[in-house]
Amino acid sequence: MLVWITFASPIWCDLPDANKRVVILANSNDPDSLKIAKYYAQQRSIPEANIISLALPITETITLQQYVEMLHRPLFEALVADDWIHAVRSGQLDSYGRDVLLAAVHQISYLVTVRGVPLRISNDIDFIEPESINIPSQFRVNCGSVDGELALLAIAERLSMTAFIANPYFQKMMPTSRDLSLGIRVSRLDGPTSKSVCNLIDRSLEAEKNGLRGRAYFDTGGPHELGDRWINTARKYVTEQYYDTDIEDTKRKIDARDRFDAPAIYMGWYSTSAYGPWLNSNRNVPAGSIGFHLHSFSATTVRSDKKGWLGPLIEQGYCATFGNVYEPYLEFTHRPDLFIEMLLKGFSFGEAIAYCTPRWSWMAVAIGDPLYRPFSVNLDKQLDLIDGTQLSAYVVLREMIRLQEEVSQEAALVFGQEQFIKNPSLVLAYSLAQLYQKCGDLENALQVLKLIRFLAVFSIEERVLAQKIADLLHQLGEIDLAYKVYEKLINCQDNPKSLKVELLESGALKARSIGNYEQAAQWSSRFNKLKLSLADNNHHKVE
Repeated sequence: MLVWITFASPIWCDLPDANKRVVILANSNDPDSLKIAKYYAQQRSIPEANIISLALPITETITLQQYVEMLHRPLFEALVADDWIHAVRSGQLDSYGRDVLLAAVHQISYLVTVRGVPLRISNDIDFIEPESINIPSQFRVNCGSVDGELALLAIAERLSMTAFIANPYFQKMMPTSRDLSLGIRVSRLDGPTSKSVCNLIDRSLEAEKNGLRGRAYFDTGGPHELGDRWINTARKYVTEQYYDTDIEDTKRKIDARDRFDAPAIYMGWYSTSAYGPWLNSNRNVPAGSIGFHLHSFSATTVRSDKKGWLGPLIEQGYCATFGNVYEPYLEFTHRPDLFIEMLLKGFSFGEAIAYCTPRWSWMAVAIGDPLYRPFSVNLDKQLDLIDGTQLSAYVVLREMIRLQEEVSQEAALVFGQEQFIKNPSLVLAYSLAQLYQKCGDLENALQVLKLIRFLAVFSIEERVLAQKIADLLHQLGEIDLAYKVYEKLINCQDNPKSLKVELLESGALKARSIGNYEQAAQWSSRFNKLKLSLADNNHHKVE
């Protein structure tokens, strides 16, 4: 039973001084950990006195006893000593060695764990309580995320580490003072390298100045209908804010054959580890981008740029992500639909994570600056901030979509054409051409598409877009230019195999359409050899 004693009122939500109440936890045994903590404090004007440095194991996984003795108890004592937590102690320890509290309240807006602080706690059957026999076997474990346990530091109740507890913030946009005193919101600044973590901090701040710019990508077709429903609901919220959006809704995963330029938002599932577009270091990810891949073991490590999902996403430049350190079971993992709903309403990353996480003392971990607000700059303000850079085209595209839905197609065309003349780009050329085609104006559709003539090379993220432009050119009768674009694309030396196959097959048809049968035959031959090679590789993987 909780015992309530009145202390100073806890924080209701992210007030203007929320940064002054952020506590940062670093590992003194990791030289980079304190550097990151100080850098984050400096960038967010957090008092350096708010940094707590403990001597912790440098491994990502620690035992339950290490957690209690080296992390939980020393951190609790430091928070009490610095008046972050006001507590009445019973003078007893629970079965794990934690202080039993009679009452407690805290003044912490967020506890931020920094790279170097252990990530997860291993299971220890010696601490599984006999009375937990009635808990289903899959939940009768005490392994979990370090952050999920730290959320309970100021709770005045004997809490078992076996299984999980309900998160009092879950689905509460405006938590009460009682909710806020029941636990501490925890976020993590972590990743494969200290450089990638500092990059996350810098690019989150950059996005807050310019707003989140880019496109949105959603990949459904996972193993359970519930997960697809969550991701589709998230997609609905994003499209309602006029983001240009693609969805892959078959069992095929998004890969190099799909358009994936300027991924401001990505949500998908169900692959064990990052692959293809998320492992290509040449891709430009917009500042502040949100990346989420639903998988039971997406965060078993966050210090690898190839294993799992969180590490690779952070390494590639994403600034907000979340996942699980062990099997969470679908109903007890983060809700991506609730997460994006909160962000789009103007709440911070930390508030959104608290809102979308159903359980604490379980498997969840979230990487990102808890103060980061991706949508603090609305579309009107973004339009005022158009600077002629590549990402500005995506702001123009959002406004074109808004105008189509709220005013007229003609208004969208006029605005898009004006902006295209000022700052021509492939992104606007393709969208404008599609809209002109929809309105029956094929001459202007071709005119804007012909911009592609002046580009000698295409970056990795532009190639599928360039292919789509070539296909539209061909459809509109500009077959020579369509062929030339395919020729440039096929000659790119670093095309992923799946894209090579796609380009060679379609390119052969384009060559044949202009009467270049020799080139068509060469490309067809290369296509057949490469397709056979890919089939053999896939066969060996199955075996």
